[in-house]
Amino acid sequence: MDFESFRPLDGFSQLLLGGLLLGAAYYVIIISRKYQARRSLVLQHACKPPSKYPVRDPFLGLDVVYDALRAAKRNTFIKEKITHYNDYGNTHSSRLTTYPVISTIEPENIKTVLSTNFKDFVIGSPRRRAFGPVIANSVLVADGVEWEHARAFLKPSFSRSQVGDLATLETHVKHLIDAIPTDGSTVDLAELFLRYTADVTTDFMFGESILSQPHPEAFGRELTDACRIGQLGAERRFRLGILANLVPQGEFYRAVGKVHSYMEGHVDKAIQQRHSQSDEKKDANTNNGRYIFLNELVKMTDDRMVLRDQLLGIFLAGRDTTSALLTNLFFVLGRRPDVWKRLHRELDSLNGRKPSLEDIKGLRYLTFCLNETLRLYPIVQGTSRVATKDVILPTGGGDDGKSPVLATAGTLVIFHFAALHKRKDLWGEDADEFRPERWQDEKASWNFLPFGGGPRNCIGQQFALTEASYTAVRLLQEFSGIESRDSQPWTERLGATVFSANGAKVSMMK
Repeated sequence: MDFESFRPLDGFSQLLLGGLLLGAAYYVIIISRKYQARRSLVLQHACKPPSKYPVRDPFLGLDVVYDALRAAKRNTFIKEKITHYNDYGNTHSSRLTTYPVISTIEPENIKTVLSTNFKDFVIGSPRRRAFGPVIANSVLVADGVEWEHARAFLKPSFSRSQVGDLATLETHVKHLIDAIPTDGSTVDLAELFLRYTADVTTDFMFGESILSQPHPEAFGRELTDACRIGQLGAERRFRLGILANLVPQGEFYRAVGKVHSYMEGHVDKAIQQRHSQSDEKKDANTNNGRYIFLNELVKMTDDRMVLRDQLLGIFLAGRDTTSALLTNLFFVLGRRPDVWKRLHRELDSLNGRKPSLEDIKGLRYLTFCLNETLRLYPIVQGTSRVATKDVILPTGGGDDGKSPVLATAGTLVIFHFAALHKRKDLWGEDADEFRPERWQDEKASWNFLPFGGGPRNCIGQQFALTEASYTAVRLLQEFSGIESRDSQPWTERLGATVFSANGAKVSMMK
């Protein structure tokens, strides 16, 4: 070798090489320290890894993505998730594209993520990336200070005095009652409930309802389909992860554009009205004593995108949550004449008068039925959080699934409420059966999470339950009997919420 051909590096090259070596050394030190810190945590808490879901693609988990998309298309997603927990344990690990995943239905683990260590977890980029095109500025996908501001921004709108406007509910319940045939013919209550909740939600948000029950064209099929496509597309994007943008999504984006245009029309009208008012009127109550959600929000900001996305998040949640709950309840009632009769007996105490909020609170068996519906058919099948630091989950590791588990920073922790609510060790051997009486002795716990838990629990929970309770009471008062006209078992249909794929096909008698 001719050493004379080698020339010493010039000053810049020496500096560059030195910088690269220092950077590499620093990286090794950081990784080493992180490893030592994690090893110390594992030893200190006696952590053990959870069982592993058999991922065939160890790099991106593409087989997991494919299986999830196929199950959702076949309406078997929840069924397959329950099977996974039965086969691989109540806590197990897997992978979703670039994210390590821990799936768990252990109440103590869920409590740790949603409450005890709330500040160590965020919604994270997986869900923001998936739902961003639909509701980028909504409280539903915000994190940190942005979430705190959004939550404080919306919370006054869901105070007890605002959600208890039963007179407005009664207006739309009458339209619902008028739409139900009494000649013994079959009706799909799912379609009617969806229009009903759209009417109620728009009345609450805009101060005027779209009145889609007496005028079905008011919330046209095109817009209804756009809402459905947007929600399904967002969920699909979540399951695809970083691969979402590699898949054609023209239909999804066109649907989102239609829904955005609808909301922006209402936002622009409210902002224009606000700006045209005199200072005196701005400070006064100009809603004739009624609380109008959008008008109150416009007092705090005139940012069109923020208003649009907050409205859309509330609209989709308010419409779909309650309509799904009512559909599932009446799906069951059509097959359970014993439950229908007992509910009728409970309502005898009202002597035919319309219920007040206090009356609704006192209807214990109705509450049991709603809880049991939410347990067996959760409106939201699951949710997720991303760890921002290393966190110890209390249980789920080792061969027996009882040791603590280390969830490292960047881990996507997923819980499936539909599987949690059917655990036989928590709910008994009849966990798959609709038995409202079980709620006589059941107390609030992390075993039952129909609206999530912790600081980020559903802000509209009381609104949804009040609307569902009042509607159920009024239908029970108006109709003496119900009969199922569908021999098929309940089948899931996944979107942002879980619907009955077969609706609720029944006949109702006066």
